[in-house]
Amino acid sequence: MTQSPRAGDKGCRGPAMAALAPGPGGAMGAGACAEPGVLPPVIPRLTVTTEESEEAQGSLQAQPPHPDSGWLRTDSSQHLQSRRLSTSSLSSTGSSSLLEDSEDDVLSDTEGRSQGIVHLEHGEDTNQSPSSDLQNKIFPGICQQKKAWHTIKTMVNLPVISPFKKRYSWVQLAGHTGSFKAADSGKILKRFSENEKECFERLMKDPLRSCVPCFHGVVERDGESYIQLDDLLTDFEGPCVMDCKMGIRTYLEEELTKAREKPKLRKDMYKKMIEVDPLAPTAEENAQHAVTKPRYMQWRETISSSANLGFRIEGIKKADGTCNTNFKTTKTREQVLQVFVEFIEGNTTILKKYLKRLQEIHIILESSDFFKRHEVVGSSLLFVHDGSGNANVWLIDFGKTTLLPDGQTLDHRIPWQEGNREDGYLLGLDNLIDILESITER
Repeated sequence: MTQSPRAGDKGCRGPAMAALAPGPGGAMGAGACAEPGVLPPVIPRLTVTTEESEEAQGSLQAQPPHPDSGWLRTDSSQHLQSRRLSTSSLSSTGSSSLLEDSEDDVLSDTEGRSQGIVHLEHGEDTNQSPSSDLQNKIFPGICQQKKAWHTIKTMVNLPVISPFKKRYSWVQLAGHTGSFKAADSGKILKRFSENEKECFERLMKDPLRSCVPCFHGVVERDGESYIQLDDLLTDFEGPCVMDCKMGIRTYLEEELTKAREKPKLRKDMYKKMIEVDPLAPTAEENAQHAVTKPRYMQWRETISSSANLGFRIEGIKKADGTCNTNFKTTKTREQVLQVFVEFIEGNTTILKKYLKRLQEIHIILESSDFFKRHEVVGSSLLFVHDGSGNANVWLIDFGKTTLLPDGQTLDHRIPWQEGNREDGYLLGLDNLIDILESITER
């Protein structure tokens, strides 16, 4: 995956790894207006307990709402402060945190809902004022003029999120946006691909199982099918993520053949080409303001490190949430090395863990029957670390990984010639390991 993947990938989704906080309004009078010059009403204490037990598991301060927006008054003067309701939720398993909505967050449905008891209580009402009329308007049937609040009990539904849910959304640094959704704690959903599903079924029986996200079958969500995988970011706090696309090409031979059979001029690909290199198109392509797909696909590999190093950097998400996918022309060994140095921020502990993990993956790939019998195209290595020194690498993305005809195997290192189906995966891994080793020697 490069699945990164979720906090921090805002504006980037591409792999990245949530949920919505309930709105600030609700049944307690959202949008009711406070009358000018009137003191704010007495503030009740809202205590939430589970249905199984009426002992308070926690509390929220419910405050009289500000007009129009569901924002809350926070002091006894008429100073207004924009503050949302607390994003805490309580379940029978304890308290948990809810995430704020964001345009770019991948949001999960709150499948579980817990029945709870709401207690509205007030001890003494020593300062009765004209605001009691307003109290009656805001909380009809609950408060009475010049009388103390009475305890009431009302059944409510509260969305529940696992207490282990992390405060980030899945990080997606490459691929089609919207391909991921959050699932239950520790898992993500990736848009269904029959080919990828079959690959994961085979991988779960192969030594490579320890190098890929665990596969948990196919699920339905909102009328669509998804494959369910481990969320690789679960054990990281503020993860830094890098997606490296492996191999000397990212298109299948069949894609190239099909595109040649029905050549179609693509203005969108021409535009992408000139944005990177205005001198790349031929005179004919400039006159047409378009290029064919085979031409674009082959050109795309040559401007990055894919063709010469066997991998390329697709994107990076830092711990502070910033993303960078501007690596289209990162081509030379020295340029790639510098990107890695900046990614690990000089942390030799993380560097050594990455290097050790790549060496382990290398050994496993050499012994893997799955790897020998598949053309691995468009797959990535996902690098993840955090400030605590936790670091790991996984193989992700098998949508274009293709089973070879019976008896055929690949070397994964020898040069690609159309028809031999070689992908250069091990060539890329060899170069990655060599680059990291050279960083440790500096």
